[in-house]
Amino acid sequence: MTLEFEKLTLELEEMALNISEQYQQRHKRLGTFRHTLERFAVNWAAIDEALARSAARADQKFYRSARPLDDVEPLNAAIPPPDASVQATVIATDGSQIMPDRHAAFLYYLINVGGIIYHHGADDPPEVFSSPRIAYLDDIQLDDEFGLSSSQISIERDLEEIGMLAEMIWVYREAEQPLLGLVDQRLLYWPIGGGGAASGRAVDTWCRRMTEIRQCGGLLAGYIDRPGKVSVVTLLQALGADEKFDWKLLGKRESIQGTTDVHLFREILGPGQRSRVFIDVSPANERFAEVDPANQVCFFYLNPGQWGQQIARVDIPMWVAQERAAVAHVHALVVDQCQIIGDYPYALTRADEMAVVGRRDQEELNFMIELAMQRHGIESSLTAKQGSKELARGGKTRHQGIG
Repeated sequence: MTLEFEKLTLELEEMALNISEQYQQRHKRLGTFRHTLERFAVNWAAIDEALARSAARADQKFYRSARPLDDVEPLNAAIPPPDASVQATVIATDGSQIMPDRHAAFLYYLINVGGIIYHHGADDPPEVFSSPRIAYLDDIQLDDEFGLSSSQISIERDLEEIGMLAEMIWVYREAEQPLLGLVDQRLLYWPIGGGGAASGRAVDTWCRRMTEIRQCGGLLAGYIDRPGKVSVVTLLQALGADEKFDWKLLGKRESIQGTTDVHLFREILGPGQRSRVFIDVSPANERFAEVDPANQVCFFYLNPGQWGQQIARVDIPMWVAQERAAVAHVHALVVDQCQIIGDYPYALTRADEMAVVGRRDQEELNFMIELAMQRHGIESSLTAKQGSKELARGGKTRHQGIG
């Protein structure tokens, strides 16, 4: 053992006290937001006015909000799950990667996309698939900074995930309808550290894949298991603002004392219920609408149903949000998926299983690479740093770089 736990005692106590204070402050703030939610639940004129004021006065670098899709359902709606007895097809994809290790014998990275076709309401067993891709030294610009960031590889993985989903939706376009594509992330895709031409190209590619899914007649949803958005809370903050309110704080986390949309809807939604549908108000969503208006991202919050305290966010594109029957299909199918193994979609769990690259997989891959190199007379060697680490650890290894 190298970690001296006793030296962390005071820090852990301080951590617990700080979190306790935050919980108390959040509880008070949450009561205010609940009151505002009830007060303005169907006051569409006030909602429109608050959104207009926010757009004019808030700091656009921080301002992100939610706008009701329509005036059919109140802000505080808790909509029960529809009947899920219809037959349907659910296709999910997920991705994993091995990051390049500059101290390894050979420089490469690997992306593996896995997925499942789930035949809802039928006796056919699920079908699984995976698609690995390796990139080697010729594809990597090597310098002291290694020339390739983890974010670049993550972007490649993300685009291959939705690309594979679009491809499988096309392959199964004649399958039992509705046909739902699921991804384990937000639909309003924006690369980490966004900005720049490369990020713009990635967003354009993502949007094209969304369009392809729509053109194949598929539905699309992104499932976010532990969402941290404050879009609805920001709308409520604008609705409850008085003349002393500092609009430059709107959208900043410190102004809401840690309260998120999840905290709000945890008190509203019962098992299986969803919120009303909102449109994401943000510059990123404006960009999506410019590429394809049907791709503008909407969302609802969902209580998956078994344990009661879990709240997820489900992103859907505008072409799904505008069709009440399509929203009902997504709601029913996602809740049903979450009943199979407990508060998380079964199809996404299986897609992750097909995508993940385990330690033994990586060891076998490294062995295959060494054999291939030896056949061509290429010898392998670790860097001195890596060799000394393995010697110091007495042959123990620490697995890194798998997402």
